Amino acid sequence: MRIARRLKMLLVGLVPGVLAAQDRVKVGITTSNSGTIWYTDPIWIWAGAAVLLLIIVLAVMAARKTSTKSTTTVIR
Repeated sequence: MRIARRLKMLLVGLVPGVLAAQDRVKVGITTSNSGTIWYTDPIWIWAGAAVLLLIIVLAVMAARKTSTKSTTTVIR
């Protein structure tokens, strides 16, 4: 037990000295790209989805109007 305690006290005393002797490492990361590509911008994705939905709705409306069978009920 004595050896373990002495070893522990020795290590605890050395750790701050070892850490203080090391130089601080400075890490700097710089990027030159500050924007996004236009087709990955969420605004353009939503705009494209809205236009696609509008085209689908117009196609469905046009297909329903050209049907030869009338769905109007006339009561006399």
